[in-house]
Amino acid sequence: MTLKLSTPLFFCLTLCGTLQAAPNAEAEAAFQRAVLAAEANAQWAERLIDQEQKGQLDKQITTEALRDIGQKHDAVEHDLRQASDGGHAVASYLLANLQERSKLWVSGQYTARHEQACALYQRAAEQGLVAAAVAVLRDCDSASQRFLFDDPTLQRQREQLRTTLEHTDPYAEHYPLPALKSLCFKEMKMVAPDPGRPLTTLAQAFEPVQLDLRQYRADGYYLLAAKGDPEQPEVGRGHFTQLRALAPDCLDPIGLAYMYDAQRQKTQ
Repeated sequence: MTLKLSTPLFFCLTLCGTLQAAPNAEAEAAFQRAVLAAEANAQWAERLIDQEQKGQLDKQITTEALRDIGQKHDAVEHDLRQASDGGHAVASYLLANLQERSKLWVSGQYTARHEQACALYQRAAEQGLVAAAVAVLRDCDSASQRFLFDDPTLQRQREQLRTTLEHTDPYAEHYPLPALKSLCFKEMKMVAPDPGRPLTTLAQAFEPVQLDLRQYRADGYYLLAAKGDPEQPEVGRGHFTQLRALAPDCLDPIGLAYMYDAQRQKTQ
């Protein structure tokens, strides 16, 4: 069976052509160039992957394709950066996705790329983009991993997400947007490398999931419930209730449903 990948990793930008969020003409023009280039790159990558799976690519062509991926990535990144610098929140979010993804293959730049991604997510979150506020708490928090739930930075990130979720997203018409991770809607799984099909392996390992605004909001409430202050379980339970109302199909990889249901039974 030939595997068909709808959104190859390489560009992480399955974008509709109707995105119109630029605050000025130059930023909008740069963003539209990035959109068009990303769409063309995705089609090019899909053709290569299809040929690879059919055994139609030799080693030289594959090597050249892997080199071209980097060049095409850099061109899209350049236009997104120009749009982001011009105040385009969606461009900032997508550029952050590129930085967060590239940290895994750019030697010696893991920390620097991650910090750049978090700064870009934060910039877009401050402009009210729900997807970005979700990414900040999901990907840029380190305190909860050390069980420091009263950490000032974590508290600020939680409050930012909570406030953003309570307001209308000014970029609502731009969804769906790609998410590199999602606790509710993307399974965590390891992809076994296939030396004979490097392009396919690369795409499977990093393919984003397209989420609409409701799904991003659900992910946001899940994060608030998972990373909330354990001294205030009723707050976390409230966030989880909001999540269930939005997305009863949430994967719930941490098992919050069991935890909060058990707590509720104890109080009855």
